[in-house]
Amino acid sequence: MAIPPEPESLSAWTVARGGRGLFHLTRRTRRQLLRGGVACLAFVGLNALLAARFGVSILNYTIAGLSVSSIVIVSAIGLTLIYGIRGFANFAHGDIIALGAYVALFVNLNGLSLIWGTIAAFAVLALFGILFELVIFSRLEGRGPVPPIVASVGLGLIIQNGIRTLATTRPWLYPVPAYSDIPIAPGLGVNPIRHILTPAIGLLFVVSAHILLTYTNLGKAMRATADNLELAKATGIDTKRVTYATWAISCSFASTAGVLLGLTSFLRPEMGLNILLLIFAAVIVGGVGSPWGAVLGGLVIGLSQEMSAPLFIWLGQPDVIGLVNASAYKVAIPFIILIVVLILRPWGIAGRPPAFVSRVYFVERITQAILSRTAKAEQADGDDGG
Repeated sequence: MAIPPEPESLSAWTVARGGRGLFHLTRRTRRQLLRGGVACLAFVGLNALLAARFGVSILNYTIAGLSVSSIVIVSAIGLTLIYGIRGFANFAHGDIIALGAYVALFVNLNGLSLIWGTIAAFAVLALFGILFELVIFSRLEGRGPVPPIVASVGLGLIIQNGIRTLATTRPWLYPVPAYSDIPIAPGLGVNPIRHILTPAIGLLFVVSAHILLTYTNLGKAMRATADNLELAKATGIDTKRVTYATWAISCSFASTAGVLLGLTSFLRPEMGLNILLLIFAAVIVGGVGSPWGAVLGGLVIGLSQEMSAPLFIWLGQPDVIGLVNASAYKVAIPFIILIVVLILRPWGIAGRPPAFVSRVYFVERITQAILSRTAKAEQADGDDGG
Protein backbone atom coordinates (compact mmCIF):
# COMPACT_ATOMS: atom_id res chain seq x y z
CA MET A 1 0.00 0.00 0.00
CA ALA A 2 1.34 3.45 -0.90
CA ILE A 3 2.33 5.65 2.01
CA PRO A 4 1.14 9.28 1.75
CA PRO A 5 3.99 11.79 1.89
CA GLU A 6 4.36 14.82 4.07
CA PRO A 7 2.30 17.95 3.14
CA GLU A 8 5.23 19.69 1.43
CA SER A 9 5.46 16.98 -1.24
CA LEU A 10 1.72 16.76 -2.00
CA SER A 11 2.12 18.38 -5.40
CA ALA A 12 4.53 15.71 -6.62
CA TRP A 13 2.30 13.05 -5.01
CA THR A 14 -0.75 14.23 -6.91
CA VAL A 15 1.20 14.03 -10.16
CA ALA A 16 2.23 10.44 -9.43
CA ARG A 17 -1.34 9.55 -8.48
CA GLY A 18 -2.88 11.28 -11.47
CA GLY A 19 -4.26 14.11 -9.35
CA ARG A 20 -4.32 17.84 -9.84
CA GLY A 21 -0.75 18.17 -11.10
CA LEU A 22 2.34 20.20 -10.47
CA PHE A 23 0.49 23.48 -10.04
CA HIS A 24 -1.73 22.34 -7.20
CA LEU A 25 -0.77 24.58 -4.28
CA THR A 26 -1.01 23.64 -0.64
CA ARG A 27 -2.47 26.03 1.92
CA ARG A 28 1.00 26.84 3.23
CA THR A 29 2.27 27.62 -0.29
CA ARG A 30 -0.72 29.87 -0.99
CA ARG A 31 -0.08 31.71 2.27
CA GLN A 32 3.58 32.19 1.39
CA LEU A 33 2.68 33.44 -2.11
CA LEU A 34 0.23 35.91 -0.59
CA ARG A 35 2.92 37.24 1.75
CA GLY A 36 5.32 37.47 -1.18
CA GLY A 37 2.75 39.39 -3.20
CA VAL A 38 2.20 41.86 -0.37
CA ALA A 39 5.96 42.29 0.00
CA CYS A 40 6.30 42.92 -3.76
CA LEU A 41 3.56 45.56 -3.66
CA ALA A 42 5.25 47.24 -0.70
CA PHE A 43 8.56 47.16 -2.57
CA VAL A 44 7.02 48.74 -5.68
CA GLY A 45 5.38 51.40 -3.51
CA LEU A 46 8.69 52.18 -1.82
CA ASN A 47 10.40 52.57 -5.19
CA ALA A 48 7.63 54.90 -6.35
CA LEU A 49 8.07 57.09 -3.26
CA LEU A 50 11.85 57.15 -3.67
CA ALA A 51 11.53 57.97 -7.38
CA ALA A 52 9.20 60.85 -6.52
CA ARG A 53 11.74 62.18 -4.00
CA PHE A 54 15.09 61.50 -5.70
CA GLY A 55 14.06 61.13 -9.35
CA VAL A 56 13.91 58.13 -11.67
CA SER A 57 17.67 57.59 -11.29
CA ILE A 58 16.93 55.94 -7.92
CA LEU A 59 15.86 52.89 -9.90
CA ASN A 60 19.51 52.41 -10.91
CA TYR A 61 20.22 51.54 -7.29
CA THR A 62 17.28 49.15 -7.21
CA ILE A 63 18.60 47.33 -10.28
CA ALA A 64 22.08 47.21 -8.74
CA GLY A 65 20.52 45.81 -5.57
CA LEU A 66 18.88 43.00 -7.54
CA SER A 67 22.27 42.16 -9.05
CA VAL A 68 23.94 41.97 -5.62
CA SER A 69 20.98 40.01 -4.27
CA SER A 70 21.30 37.44 -7.06
CA ILE A 71 24.93 36.70 -6.17
CA VAL A 72 24.16 36.54 -2.45
CA ILE A 73 21.13 34.27 -3.01
CA VAL A 74 23.00 31.71 -5.13
CA SER A 75 25.74 31.58 -2.49
CA ALA A 76 23.34 31.51 0.46
CA ILE A 77 21.34 28.57 -0.92
CA GLY A 78 24.51 26.47 -1.05
CA LEU A 79 25.52 27.50 2.47
CA THR A 80 22.03 26.72 3.79
CA LEU A 81 22.02 23.24 2.26
CA ILE A 82 25.28 22.35 4.01
CA TYR A 83 24.02 23.71 7.32
CA GLY A 84 20.82 21.71 7.00
CA ILE A 85 22.63 18.42 6.34
CA ARG A 86 25.80 18.88 8.37
CA GLY A 87 24.62 21.23 11.12
CA PHE A 88 27.55 23.67 11.08
CA ALA A 89 28.40 26.99 9.46
CA ASN A 90 30.88 26.47 6.63
CA PHE A 91 33.34 29.36 6.97
CA ALA A 92 35.21 28.14 3.88
CA HIS A 93 32.22 28.95 1.68
CA GLY A 94 33.57 32.36 0.68
CA ASP A 95 36.91 30.89 -0.38
CA ILE A 96 35.10 28.15 -2.32
CA ILE A 97 33.35 30.98 -4.18
CA ALA A 98 36.74 32.49 -5.03
CA LEU A 99 38.06 29.08 -6.11
CA GLY A 100 35.18 28.68 -8.56
CA ALA A 101 35.87 32.12 -10.02
CA TYR A 102 39.55 31.30 -10.55
CA VAL A 103 38.82 27.88 -12.09
CA ALA A 104 36.59 29.59 -14.67
CA LEU A 105 39.34 32.17 -15.28
CA PHE A 106 41.94 29.41 -15.81
CA VAL A 107 39.76 27.68 -18.40
CA ASN A 108 39.00 31.01 -20.07
CA LEU A 109 42.68 31.96 -20.33
CA ASN A 110 43.42 28.62 -21.99
CA GLY A 111 41.37 29.37 -25.06
CA LEU A 112 37.81 28.42 -24.10
CA SER A 113 34.93 30.82 -23.62
CA LEU A 114 33.76 31.96 -20.21
CA ILE A 115 30.62 29.86 -20.67
CA TRP A 116 32.76 26.73 -20.84
CA GLY A 117 34.79 28.07 -17.95
CA THR A 118 31.62 28.40 -15.86
CA ILE A 119 30.55 24.86 -16.75
CA ALA A 120 34.01 23.52 -15.94
CA ALA A 121 34.06 25.37 -12.61
CA PHE A 122 30.61 23.96 -11.80
CA ALA A 123 31.84 20.39 -12.39
CA VAL A 124 35.27 20.81 -10.76
CA LEU A 125 33.82 22.39 -7.63
CA ALA A 126 31.27 19.58 -7.36
CA LEU A 127 34.19 17.12 -7.25
CA PHE A 128 35.98 19.32 -4.72
CA GLY A 129 32.86 19.34 -2.54
CA ILE A 130 32.75 15.54 -2.49
CA LEU A 131 36.48 15.50 -1.71
CA PHE A 132 36.04 17.94 1.20
CA GLU A 133 33.40 15.70 2.75
CA LEU A 134 35.34 12.49 2.11
CA VAL A 135 38.72 13.67 3.41
CA ILE A 136 37.81 16.19 6.13
CA PHE A 137 34.25 16.51 7.36
CA SER A 138 33.15 12.86 7.34
CA ARG A 139 35.91 12.18 9.88
CA LEU A 140 34.45 14.83 12.21
CA GLU A 141 30.92 13.43 12.22
CA GLY A 142 29.44 13.07 15.70
CA ARG A 143 31.96 15.39 17.37
CA GLY A 144 29.67 18.40 17.65
CA PRO A 145 29.60 21.62 15.61
CA VAL A 146 32.89 23.15 16.81
CA PRO A 147 35.45 20.81 15.13
CA PRO A 148 33.82 21.15 11.66
CA ILE A 149 33.71 24.94 12.04
CA VAL A 150 37.41 25.05 12.93
CA ALA A 151 38.16 22.67 10.05
CA SER A 152 36.22 24.89 7.64
CA VAL A 153 38.25 27.93 8.74
CA GLY A 154 41.45 25.98 8.09
CA LEU A 155 40.15 24.79 4.73
CA GLY A 156 39.35 28.37 3.75
CA LEU A 157 42.88 29.49 4.61
CA ILE A 158 44.34 26.64 2.55
CA ILE A 159 42.21 27.55 -0.47
CA GLN A 160 42.94 31.27 -0.19
CA ASN A 161 46.70 30.80 0.13
CA GLY A 162 46.67 28.22 -2.65
CA ILE A 163 45.07 30.80 -4.93
CA ARG A 164 47.69 33.36 -3.88
CA THR A 165 50.46 30.90 -4.74
CA LEU A 166 49.12 29.82 -8.13
CA ALA A 167 47.45 33.01 -9.38
CA THR A 168 49.47 35.61 -7.41
CA THR A 169 47.83 38.50 -5.58
CA ARG A 170 47.35 40.66 -8.68
CA PRO A 171 43.73 41.49 -9.54
CA TRP A 172 42.33 39.71 -12.58
CA LEU A 173 39.44 40.51 -14.89
CA TYR A 174 37.52 38.13 -17.11
CA PRO A 175 38.43 38.89 -20.74
CA VAL A 176 34.88 39.64 -21.83
CA PRO A 177 33.71 42.57 -23.96
CA ALA A 178 32.78 45.74 -22.11
CA TYR A 179 29.11 46.44 -22.70
CA SER A 180 27.74 49.94 -22.28
CA ASP A 181 24.51 50.54 -20.40
CA ILE A 182 21.27 50.25 -22.33
CA PRO A 183 19.23 53.45 -21.79
CA ILE A 184 15.66 52.81 -20.66
CA ALA A 185 14.66 56.31 -19.58
CA PRO A 186 16.46 59.61 -18.99
CA GLY A 187 18.89 58.94 -16.15
CA LEU A 188 18.13 55.20 -16.12
CA GLY A 189 20.13 52.47 -17.83
CA VAL A 190 20.92 48.78 -17.40
CA ASN A 191 24.10 46.86 -18.09
CA PRO A 192 23.51 43.62 -20.03
CA ILE A 193 25.87 41.58 -17.84
CA ARG A 194 25.49 43.09 -14.37
CA HIS A 195 21.82 44.02 -14.45
CA ILE A 196 20.24 41.47 -16.82
CA LEU A 197 22.41 38.34 -17.01
CA THR A 198 23.24 38.16 -13.29
CA PRO A 199 19.62 38.38 -12.01
CA ALA A 200 18.50 35.97 -14.75
CA ILE A 201 21.05 33.36 -13.66
CA GLY A 202 20.13 33.96 -10.03
CA LEU A 203 16.46 33.35 -10.82
CA LEU A 204 17.38 30.20 -12.78
CA PHE A 205 19.25 28.79 -9.79
CA VAL A 206 16.40 29.62 -7.41
CA VAL A 207 13.92 27.77 -9.64
CA SER A 208 16.37 24.87 -10.02
CA ALA A 209 16.80 24.60 -6.25
CA HIS A 210 13.02 24.63 -5.76
CA ILE A 211 12.49 21.87 -8.33
CA LEU A 212 15.34 19.83 -6.85
CA LEU A 213 14.10 20.05 -3.26
CA THR A 214 10.39 19.66 -4.05
CA TYR A 215 10.00 17.29 -6.98
CA THR A 216 13.02 14.95 -7.00
CA ASN A 217 13.80 11.93 -4.87
CA LEU A 218 17.21 13.37 -4.01
CA GLY A 219 15.63 16.62 -2.84
CA LYS A 220 13.11 14.82 -0.66
CA ALA A 221 15.91 12.69 0.78
CA MET A 222 17.91 15.86 1.51
CA ARG A 223 14.95 17.42 3.32
CA ALA A 224 14.34 14.25 5.31
CA THR A 225 18.02 13.98 6.28
CA ALA A 226 18.14 17.63 7.33
CA ASP A 227 14.96 17.22 9.39
CA ASN A 228 15.93 14.02 11.26
CA LEU A 229 19.11 12.12 10.43
CA GLU A 230 18.36 9.01 12.48
CA LEU A 231 14.82 8.71 11.17
CA ALA A 232 16.10 9.12 7.61
CA LYS A 233 18.54 6.25 8.16
CA ALA A 234 15.77 4.11 9.67
CA THR A 235 13.57 4.62 6.61
CA GLY A 236 16.30 3.38 4.27
CA ILE A 237 17.69 6.68 2.96
CA ASP A 238 21.37 6.50 2.03
CA THR A 239 22.41 9.52 4.09
CA LYS A 240 26.05 9.23 3.00
CA ARG A 241 25.06 9.60 -0.63
CA VAL A 242 22.78 12.49 0.29
CA THR A 243 25.62 14.23 2.14
CA TYR A 244 28.02 13.85 -0.80
CA ALA A 245 25.36 15.16 -3.18
CA THR A 246 24.68 18.13 -0.90
CA TRP A 247 28.36 19.06 -0.81
CA ALA A 248 28.56 18.79 -4.60
CA ILE A 249 25.49 21.00 -5.08
CA SER A 250 26.62 23.55 -2.49
CA CYS A 251 30.08 23.96 -4.01
CA SER A 252 28.66 24.07 -7.55
CA PHE A 253 26.32 26.89 -6.55
CA ALA A 254 29.29 28.65 -4.95
CA SER A 255 31.31 28.35 -8.17
CA THR A 256 28.56 30.02 -10.18
CA ALA A 257 28.28 32.78 -7.59
CA GLY A 258 32.04 33.28 -7.92
CA VAL A 259 31.79 33.71 -11.69
CA LEU A 260 28.91 36.19 -11.29
CA LEU A 261 30.92 38.10 -8.70
CA GLY A 262 33.93 38.11 -11.02
CA LEU A 263 31.82 39.66 -13.78
CA THR A 264 31.05 42.65 -11.55
CA SER A 265 34.45 43.18 -9.89
CA PHE A 266 38.11 42.19 -9.92
CA LEU A 267 39.15 38.66 -9.05
CA ARG A 268 41.27 38.61 -5.89
CA PRO A 269 42.15 35.75 -3.51
CA GLU A 270 40.11 37.39 -0.73
CA MET A 271 37.08 38.18 -2.90
CA GLY A 272 34.98 35.44 -1.30
CA LEU A 273 35.79 36.60 2.21
CA ASN A 274 34.45 40.06 1.42
CA ILE A 275 31.02 38.72 0.43
CA LEU A 276 30.88 35.97 3.08
CA LEU A 277 29.57 38.39 5.72
CA LEU A 278 26.67 39.36 3.46
CA ILE A 279 25.92 35.67 2.83
CA PHE A 280 25.82 34.88 6.55
CA ALA A 281 23.63 37.94 7.14
CA ALA A 282 21.22 36.75 4.42
CA VAL A 283 21.04 33.23 5.86
CA ILE A 284 20.38 34.49 9.40
CA VAL A 285 17.85 37.15 8.35
CA GLY A 286 15.94 34.68 6.19
CA GLY A 287 16.10 31.81 8.66
CA VAL A 288 18.96 29.39 9.24
CA GLY A 289 18.38 26.09 7.47
CA SER A 290 15.61 27.38 5.17
CA PRO A 291 16.47 27.59 1.43
CA TRP A 292 13.52 29.91 0.79
CA GLY A 293 14.66 31.94 3.78
CA ALA A 294 18.05 32.28 2.09
CA VAL A 295 16.32 33.66 -1.01
CA LEU A 296 14.28 36.14 1.02
CA GLY A 297 17.26 37.12 3.16
CA GLY A 298 19.41 37.64 0.07
CA LEU A 299 16.82 39.99 -1.41
CA VAL A 300 16.56 41.98 1.82
CA ILE A 301 20.33 42.24 2.26
CA GLY A 302 21.23 43.10 -1.33
CA LEU A 303 18.43 45.59 -1.92
CA SER A 304 18.84 47.33 1.44
CA GLN A 305 22.56 47.85 0.88
CA GLU A 306 22.29 49.35 -2.59
CA MET A 307 19.04 51.28 -2.12
CA SER A 308 20.39 53.03 0.98
CA ALA A 309 23.17 54.67 -1.07
CA PRO A 310 21.05 57.70 -2.19
CA LEU A 311 20.12 58.37 1.43
CA PHE A 312 23.76 58.56 2.48
CA ILE A 313 24.65 60.64 -0.58
CA TRP A 314 21.92 63.08 0.47
CA LEU A 315 23.28 63.11 4.03
CA GLY A 316 26.72 63.90 2.60
CA GLN A 317 25.56 67.18 1.11
CA PRO A 318 27.05 70.25 2.87
CA ASP A 319 23.63 71.76 3.56
CA VAL A 320 22.44 68.56 5.34
CA ILE A 321 25.10 67.11 7.68
CA GLY A 322 28.11 66.93 5.35
CA LEU A 323 28.83 63.24 5.96
CA VAL A 324 32.32 62.46 4.66
CA ASN A 325 32.57 59.55 2.18
CA ALA A 326 28.85 59.07 2.67
CA SER A 327 28.16 56.24 0.20
CA ALA A 328 30.62 53.95 2.02
CA TYR A 329 28.21 53.72 4.96
CA LYS A 330 25.73 51.65 2.93
CA VAL A 331 27.56 48.44 3.91
CA ALA A 332 26.34 48.93 7.50
CA ILE A 333 22.64 48.76 6.59
CA PRO A 334 22.43 44.95 6.11
CA PHE A 335 23.96 44.38 9.52
CA ILE A 336 21.62 46.88 11.18
CA ILE A 337 18.76 44.86 9.67
CA LEU A 338 20.44 41.69 10.94
CA ILE A 339 20.55 43.06 14.50
CA VAL A 340 16.90 44.14 14.35
CA VAL A 341 15.81 40.70 13.10
CA LEU A 342 17.85 38.95 15.80
CA ILE A 343 16.12 41.09 18.45
CA LEU A 344 12.55 40.80 17.15
CA ARG A 345 12.56 37.40 15.42
CA PRO A 346 15.75 35.43 16.22
CA TRP A 347 14.72 32.43 14.09
CA GLY A 348 14.57 34.59 10.94
CA ILE A 349 11.84 35.90 8.69
CA ALA A 350 11.04 32.54 7.09
CA GLY A 351 12.54 30.30 9.77
CA ARG A 352 10.59 27.87 11.89
CA PRO A 353 10.07 29.26 15.43
CA PRO A 354 11.11 27.01 18.31
CA ALA A 355 8.44 25.29 20.36
CA PHE A 356 8.74 27.56 23.39
CA VAL A 357 7.51 30.64 21.49
CA SER A 358 4.23 29.10 20.35
CA ARG A 359 0.96 29.66 22.18
CA VAL A 360 0.29 25.93 22.22
CA TYR A 361 3.47 25.42 24.20
CA PHE A 362 2.42 27.90 26.88
CA VAL A 363 -1.10 26.45 27.06
CA GLU A 364 0.35 22.97 27.55
CA ARG A 365 2.74 24.16 30.26
CA ILE A 366 -0.01 26.03 32.12
CA THR A 367 -2.32 23.01 31.85
CA GLN A 368 0.41 20.71 33.16
CA ALA A 369 1.08 23.06 36.07
CA ILE A 370 -2.62 23.24 37.00
CA LEU A 371 -3.04 19.47 36.77
CA SER A 372 0.09 18.93 38.83
CA ARG A 373 -1.14 21.26 41.58
CA THR A 374 -4.59 19.64 41.51
CA ALA A 375 -3.05 16.17 41.84
CA LYS A 376 -0.88 17.30 44.76
CA ALA A 377 -3.87 18.88 46.49
CA GLU A 378 -5.95 15.72 46.07
CA GLN A 379 -3.08 13.62 47.39
CA ALA A 380 -2.74 15.89 50.42
CA ASP A 381 -6.50 15.70 51.10
CA GLY A 382 -6.33 11.92 50.86
CA ASP A 383 -3.45 11.77 53.33
CA ASP A 384 -5.33 14.01 55.78
CA GLY A 385 -8.48 11.89 55.46
CA GLY A 386 -6.46 8.69 56.10
